[in-house]
Amino acid sequence: MILKIKKRKFDFFNSFRLNLKYDSVASTFTFDDYFNPENKDHRELLHVGHFHPVTVEHNGELLVTGILLSETFRGADVKKLTSLGGYSLPGVLEDCQIPTSIYPLQSDGLSLREIAEKIIKPFKLEMIIDPAVSKKMNQVYDTSTANELQPIKAYLAELASQKNIILSHTPGGKLLFTQANTNKPAIIDFNIPEGESIPGTQMSLTFNGQAMHSQITVIKQAGSGNAGESTVTNPFVPFTFRPRVLVQNSGDDNDTRQAAKNALAKELTNIKLKITTDRWEVDGKIIKPNNIVSVIYPDIYLFKKTNWFIESINFTGNEKQTTAVLNCVLPCVYNGKAPTYIFEE
Repeated sequence: MILKIKKRKFDFFNSFRLNLKYDSVASTFTFDDYFNPENKDHRELLHVGHFHPVTVEHNGELLVTGILLSETFRGADVKKLTSLGGYSLPGVLEDCQIPTSIYPLQSDGLSLREIAEKIIKPFKLEMIIDPAVSKKMNQVYDTSTANELQPIKAYLAELASQKNIILSHTPGGKLLFTQANTNKPAIIDFNIPEGESIPGTQMSLTFNGQAMHSQITVIKQAGSGNAGESTVTNPFVPFTFRPRVLVQNSGDDNDTRQAAKNALAKELTNIKLKITTDRWEVDGKIIKPNNIVSVIYPDIYLFKKTNWFIESINFTGNEKQTTAVLNCVLPCVYNGKAPTYIFEE
């Protein structure tokens, strides 16, 4: 892993943690190194509060373009490591609200493209629109209002979810509006009973039923001019009555149906598969989110071949070992298709 601060390679770190994320406006990183106060380059590159530009690369491939956010310096009789942390450039949208200089907060007759361009302009961010969602990005909302205390990312994600659009980011540090590709073939097939796996790989499957409901109903906000309502059912809660009701604050009746489906998709993230391995690459390329793996593993109640979508990956490394943790969810969380029960024996 290569860290560059202000376009200058920083070779002094002993360990690192890199979290590549798909359904997020930023990936995050932490590097641990020995700070030498007598070294002029150290003092300049780690200057507190300067928010220096940073890139992270692996084997010549750009993974993250961001900024250095935090430094933790430690002093003791025995030299201690200094920790450096940061995130992708669009990460600022998670921490900040819409600036008052571009008020009003209400947008009438504007598309998601227009709203996003207006909001991110003061931050000097760039955005990319996946051709697969270009048409949806140009569809206008009758009216939409942000909360003055609402983080920008939360507001944009709320609008995007109504159109089944994912808010993400590029390795080059641009805001990305996209759609998951869950139809691609699996990059790894884990058939544990047949011995098809990566040596030393561990897996765990978690089902959090408390966070799921048997049915979800989305209703239009009072005074919206109609009584739009839509209900979806959850096949993973078939025998217990656990209803949930949500209110839609913007969009039309078609968006109400999509909002209900998206609410169910969000709940299905409570079915998680974690794969831990010491291998980072497949066919010479580092494993990235927005890919598919298939798993058969009776010990974690996966008796039949099931595809999983890689939502994020945690890479860690030091002088002794390197590890990758693949955090996966079911593809239906992202592809808009109706979920089907997978835990059949």
